[in-house]
Amino acid sequence: MAITAIAPDPGPQPIPDPVTFDEAALLFKETELPEFAGSVKRVSTKLYRWAREDHLTLGRRGRPCVVSYSDLLEAHGRRYPAPGR
Repeated sequence: MAITAIAPDPGPQPIPDPVTFDEAALLFKETELPEFAGSVKRVSTKLYRWAREDHLTLGRRGRPCVVSYSDLLEAHGRRYPAPGR
């Protein structure tokens, strides 16, 4: 007779490289790519939309939402693939 142990749910994993959308917007604006032209607020809104569309994990660090910067880089890569790919 086999006994199966039920492991407790560890809960949500912490985001490894959390940034707020405004912080991410500033970092993306430094690239000077045309898709990040405009105000920080506009770019921040675009990044938030990408996070919602791609179902990225969002967290809270105090009041603002945080997201993984690596996940945002991958979201950008899906929308704007490198030339020749």
